[in-house]
Amino acid sequence: MPRRSGRRTSARAALALLLLAGAVPASTSALAVSVPVEPVTPASVTQALDPGASLAVDKRVLTPVVPPVPEVVLLVDGTFSMEPVIRDVRDGLSSIIQKVRSSQPDARFAVTTFGDQQVDPGAGFDVTAGLTQDDAALRRGVDALGISRGNGSMGPSEDWINGLWQIANGAGGRTVFRENSSPVIVLVSDASSHNPSNGHTIDDTIFALQDKNARVLGIDVDTPVGDGLDGTGYAGIPGQIENPRTTPGQATRIIGATGGRKLSGIDPDRVAEAIVEGLGNLPTRVGHRLDACDPALTVALDPPTRDVVSGETAAFAETITVSPDAPQGATLSCTVEFLLGTQAPDTAAIGAAAADPAYTQQISITVNDVTAPVVTVDDRTARAVGLGGAPIDYTATAVDAHDGPLTPTCSPASGHVFPVGTTTVTCTATDRAGNTATDTAVFRVLPRPSPPTGNPPPPEPPPSADLAVSLSVAPARAYTGRAVVARYTLTNAGPDTARHVTLDARWPTAAGRALSRTDRCTTAAPCSLPPGGRLVITQTATYPEAVSGTVRTTVGGRPHDPDPEDNTATAPLRVFQPRLEVTPRVVRPGEPVTVRGTDFPPGERVRLVWSTGLTADAAPVAAGRDGRFETQVLVLRKDRIGPRTLRAEVARLERLEEPVLVVARALQPPDFAGRG
Repeated sequence: MPRRSGRRTSARAALALLLLAGAVPASTSALAVSVPVEPVTPASVTQALDPGASLAVDKRVLTPVVPPVPEVVLLVDGTFSMEPVIRDVRDGLSSIIQKVRSSQPDARFAVTTFGDQQVDPGAGFDVTAGLTQDDAALRRGVDALGISRGNGSMGPSEDWINGLWQIANGAGGRTVFRENSSPVIVLVSDASSHNPSNGHTIDDTIFALQDKNARVLGIDVDTPVGDGLDGTGYAGIPGQIENPRTTPGQATRIIGATGGRKLSGIDPDRVAEAIVEGLGNLPTRVGHRLDACDPALTVALDPPTRDVVSGETAAFAETITVSPDAPQGATLSCTVEFLLGTQAPDTAAIGAAAADPAYTQQISITVNDVTAPVVTVDDRTARAVGLGGAPIDYTATAVDAHDGPLTPTCSPASGHVFPVGTTTVTCTATDRAGNTATDTAVFRVLPRPSPPTGNPPPPEPPPSADLAVSLSVAPARAYTGRAVVARYTLTNAGPDTARHVTLDARWPTAAGRALSRTDRCTTAAPCSLPPGGRLVITQTATYPEAVSGTVRTTVGGRPHDPDPEDNTATAPLRVFQPRLEVTPRVVRPGEPVTVRGTDFPPGERVRLVWSTGLTADAAPVAAGRDGRFETQVLVLRKDRIGPRTLRAEVARLERLEEPVLVVARALQPPDFAGRG
């Protein structure tokens, strides 16, 4: 049954409407925000913060009227009822191109058409102009559109589902989208589609569109003989009905799944105007991705994504946080990329949002130096050499994490004659940031023996040496396969030289533990320590499995130690073993697996790769402050099936692997029902 055409305005009137369409305001966002001048405001953040402090930033992202790097593909119904539509598209082509290129000069366009699988070979799909920036080629492509398809078919349903699938899969190389582009397929029709369509189901088509991050703009043309893009296969015309009937809501389902838009009830002679309006008012999801962020810097946006209409402003509450253990005096940096697309990055949806270099924010945070230097002065014991006491030479040290070694000021100073009894020595150091630290020590001078009243003279006091040991274990959060270093610091307060000094260290036991030997102050090679002496001995351990326990060390020697309570020191030991969880364990090509990591080194990059097949290009994921991460890894749509393992690789850690089975996608029988 022939389809009658609708009324048509003059070309001059249509052109005037198209030019006015560029000024059509976008719909009002649910969140009213001020409009920034630049794409990202502020585009840079430079600040100084204390460790553990946060900075709140009011972030505004102005979305472009047309998405960046647009790839616009016209998919036009080629059946008889489209005659006025095609004329209108021909008349308005220049204005469509101008509308898009005025916002995005690098836009490319393509022209395609479709028919009905019941009567047209290949469901009538054809590319009359591949993606190009050549306006003349586009003009030829639009001029080649015709209305000869679909004649003699059963009912109103046609085969634009096949057209969408073909475009998403490159259409034989003629609709291959650029990387990080914003594909928009403009579907122009008055009818529903068969499903399957030329062997391609609506589910396969949605997946293919999502895989290319392609949105669908549906122009639902109102004609007397069409059932509409969401139709049921019946337009009320006797003898023109699909059997079985078409499932309603096809276009709404596809458009919703791709983040597109549907314009309904469009008059055939106002299609070009609708295309112009639709391309300038597409739903846009603004997400973000962090790039090259220092592990000690955390950047969070609330909400993580914002849905607006293209041309509107997305508002975020940005929080920049410096970790409590950030290196003081250092400058931490991070780049925030704002992504404009149909879905947020790092979600279950397939495909990534398009990135635009103009939509970036640079963060530079200088960490204030708030930590005082470490000042060290050790206790001393000496014997009086006269009635005035004893001169004592001593060494005090000061080290700042940022400024390095400093010279402390001590009172009383080294070489001072200390009186009999106890005297407190106070040493102070100040770094360049004005942080001051103090350490004290007790200097004890023992009295001389009482003068003899007869013969023989009294015996000299017995020798003694006040040994002490302190212990530190680093890093505080250790990992299997990586070295843990213990530092034993031995001191001798005097008054005599300590000889035959030995150090005994005990570590938690574990199968496969590797423990280095100490080469000084051992039973086989004891050492000596003069009064006021200090000696540092290190020992390294490596564990193949998680361990939680205590490192204990004891020092001993000769002569007698008057204060043995400080001869033993302990320090906690915690060795973490990274763990990997992958779900689901059985997936189909084109589906992602969710990967969760636990007890990984905070801030370190984890590279996730498949043992077989191809791994989608993605930056390594960084473990959070708690050692956790969660991300997704895609099994590519055309990748091989069968068993494989997902590998997690971190420098200087044992590689982790988890098995995954990739199975073939379920096959569905073709739908042989057509229009009757």
